[in-house]
Amino acid sequence: MQLNRPFATVTPTLDGDVLGVLATSEVTFTITQIQRVLTTASGEGIRKVLTRLTAQGVVLHDQVGRTNTYRLNTEHLAAEPILALSRLTATFLNRLEAHLGEWGKALKYAAVFGSAATGRMTLGSDIDLFLVRASDPKPLGRQEDPEIWEQQVSELARSVTAWTGNDGRVVEYTEDELRTAAAAGEPLLSEVARQGLTVAGTRAWLNRQLRPIDRAATARRA
Repeated sequence: MQLNRPFATVTPTLDGDVLGVLATSEVTFTITQIQRVLTTASGEGIRKVLTRLTAQGVVLHDQVGRTNTYRLNTEHLAAEPILALSRLTATFLNRLEAHLGEWGKALKYAAVFGSAATGRMTLGSDIDLFLVRASDPKPLGRQEDPEIWEQQVSELARSVTAWTGNDGRVVEYTEDELRTAAAAGEPLLSEVARQGLTVAGTRAWLNRQLRPIDRAATARRA
């Protein structure tokens, strides 16, 4: 699936894209405003879709002077599933947070990065996951066992594929490996810091680990 085009999971047509725009807000839209969002769609194509959806009662049409406006009919029987589809990205991130919340102290940080985070997914895109594992082996509870960790990572990748249809690609670091990579100026870490969507731990923690990258960048500019 494409998290940036959630309605394409059930319909590949322009109807889904138009519904996706209308479901983002309770305000009204003109055809021109919808076209600014759906840059590859024609105004005439959007008008035909809105006519069909209005006939179904899913979209409400108003005319103010010579301007036609449209909005989602939130009282319609289909409104709830439409709104649920429009929130698929949030649903996915919430499910990830809940899943990772059961991993225990071994997991220091996790984020979604790449096209799933930037809204540029295609049907063939992987969903990239960035994990940081605690280096300190002292808390030897069951959840901190290395074999358990490997099982959790495998299950995470499997679950992401089951939830979305996309391959889950996991990039792992221990805390020590993260600091070493940060000191070496690893570009991937800068990408995660800029665009990643945090699903475990805090962004503040990650930023503290990546300070060597910031210092290196400052030194290059000097």
